[in-house]
Amino acid sequence: MRQRRPLLTFTLALLFCLSLAACGAKQYPMEITVVNRTTYPIADIRISLTSEEDWGENRLETTLAEGESTEIDLGEYTEGQLNEGFSLQFYGEDGEPVNPDYDPSSPMFFDNGDFLIFAPPDLSVALFLDTAYDKEAYDQKIVESYAADGDGRGDVISRDDIPVLMGGALPFTNMQNLLSENHDDGTYRYEDITEDGQLLVVNTAEQSCFVPDVQELDDYLTACALSLSDAGTYELLSAEEHEEYSKNLSYPVYIVTYTAGENEDTREWTVFVMDTDICTYLYGFCAPPDAAADMGETYQNIFSQLYLSDEE
Repeated sequence: MRQRRPLLTFTLALLFCLSLAACGAKQYPMEITVVNRTTYPIADIRISLTSEEDWGENRLETTLAEGESTEIDLGEYTEGQLNEGFSLQFYGEDGEPVNPDYDPSSPMFFDNGDFLIFAPPDLSVALFLDTAYDKEAYDQKIVESYAADGDGRGDVISRDDIPVLMGGALPFTNMQNLLSENHDDGTYRYEDITEDGQLLVVNTAEQSCFVPDVQELDDYLTACALSLSDAGTYELLSAEEHEEYSKNLSYPVYIVTYTAGENEDTREWTVFVMDTDICTYLYGFCAPPDAAADMGETYQNIFSQLYLSDEE
């Protein structure tokens, strides 16, 4: 039995890539088309709900060579099951993961659709999603993504060239630091929590995956904000550009609010998110809905003070 270590987790994928209109307890059939562009034969693809403990059966009936595609029947699911999200892993003929160095991050959405395109091994993105697949069109989109990302092949960016999102003094005492990560490419992630454990604050910068003319900025920024939560279910409450903050930062700034999780595990997120073509910045607050109800003014006051460290 294979170890359950997903190469990619689709906690949000069903919002974007699967053409379903699910409601109630009715079960809906789900089919996807996978395309192998990894340059390696793929002999084993396993997709399962994130709530399941094992991967189940191999979805491929035959080895998928480079450039080949096939349709996969995933079975029937209710809306509740679909909202849990999916995990995916794929193996070569030797039984080892194909391109194991891929970072388990969100896939890149060329367009909303049910085509999963496994990317070449020299890209930092493991998987692309689209409404269809055409080799020449796909290759052109890859070229565009290189240009938008400065090259797209994982070049290390000097930390001196990556400004930090700063300001917004927190009006809380005795906060505990949970995470402080500074990466070689200049990106970072900091997490702090209040003394009573009710409010989590996340400040992070990631290399941008936004592809102009291919994605809508608001969809991209909303997906980035949603990715801060690792819950299997969520409800988007609002996602709007804030004109004042956009003017302050000279980039479009969106405020995204959503709830994630269920019952006593439900949390409400309010996230400041923007993209500078090099980095995507997120500054988010997470709290139980009751605690978050009175925090709106505090959040906005902090957001209004944020600035990039390379600005005077």
